[in-house]
Amino acid sequence: MATKYDIDNAKRYAPTGYEGTNEPDYVIPSCGLEDLDKSVFNLFDKQIPLFHELHGSVEKVPVIFATGERFAILRRKKPLVDKNGTLILPLISISRGAVDAVPQKGIANNQMFPHVVTKRISRKDLEYRQQQNVEGLRNVKGEDLNQEDGDFSLKAKIENNIIETIEMPPIKYFSANYEVTIWSSFTQQMNKFLESILNAYTLNPGQQFRLESDKGYTFSAFMESAFSQDTNYADFTDAERYIKYSMSLNATGYLIAPNILGGKTALRSFLSAPQISFDVLDEYENIDPQLSGAPVDPSPDAHMLDDLATEDSYAPAQGVGVRGGPNAAALRDVDASAGVAAGLNLEKYTSESVGTRGTDFKKTRKTFVRNTEGKLIQSWQKHQKVKVRQFMMLVWLKFYSIFQTTKNN
Repeated sequence: MATKYDIDNAKRYAPTGYEGTNEPDYVIPSCGLEDLDKSVFNLFDKQIPLFHELHGSVEKVPVIFATGERFAILRRKKPLVDKNGTLILPLISISRGAVDAVPQKGIANNQMFPHVVTKRISRKDLEYRQQQNVEGLRNVKGEDLNQEDGDFSLKAKIENNIIETIEMPPIKYFSANYEVTIWSSFTQQMNKFLESILNAYTLNPGQQFRLESDKGYTFSAFMESAFSQDTNYADFTDAERYIKYSMSLNATGYLIAPNILGGKTALRSFLSAPQISFDVLDEYENIDPQLSGAPVDPSPDAHMLDDLATEDSYAPAQGVGVRGGPNAAALRDVDASAGVAAGLNLEKYTSESVGTRGTDFKKTRKTFVRNTEGKLIQSWQKHQKVKVRQFMMLVWLKFYSIFQTTKNN
């Protein structure tokens, strides 16, 4: 149990990327050494314009990836020949050398933890099954059957769904050295080839190329500063002369989702745990919010729609990490327990006082006088007693006049 294919995940301090269940229906293209080789080959074969003139026509310089016999010939520093023994010039050959497991350039810092590829609604989700009609029920349309209202909204309705998360193992970076050899018969041809390569850098100061693979992956390649030269001018023989320049290219690649024979599949699937509730509510109840004892929130967002509140409403409290707007909205909800309140503010609508006086202030003067018993009472109380006495006197006089009139008749 020394590799992450068969290691005990329960005793491992970090994930291996092969936890979860296999996900066969989601596929991403793998990436490895072969993709890096093809991208280097395409760089010289398709991206860098390497052409030469032959009998008045412009021809593309052939590019070969040296393997097998070609690699053995090139290792002896001899150019390739055709069936007649004639040198095939001009020519560009590419051969891969050493592979470094710890590259120095063009890597990221995450080689430890798995990467999330995508998240989607699981096929086991109830709403998904209703929309897709997995059971094949009749007279069922492929629309949202749980839609309660008929309004249109661009906001996705994702609540308590079963979410499927697809991950792939951590990315492993590596680098490979490539020896690129350019053969030509004339110095003028070689000058054109070198100019095309030197002018094709994606980033000039770093002598860097951006490699692209057929699957869409990109790599970084760095060209060495020195180009070595080799010719057969000094032989003075009847053999066809040639000019050769060799350059070293260091490219950084990575392993993504390798489907290794005898190993495990790269993509793994995880399902979220849906929320299951067995509560039964007979009616809506206004649950008391959390009274924090903090002062009332002075934020303007916390007092929006206060004109619709009553004196029994809760005042949003000020707290660390509590936003005024969402807190006030939670207090106005049916279940107000999610909000933080400062308590009831019963004197909220009595006055908008500034200092000691407000709009409800009335300018009245209080006067105290002594009554017949010697006690201090307000003047309005004395006047009120006088008015009562006068009223009783008028009533008595009215009854007395009525009585005399009746007696005389």
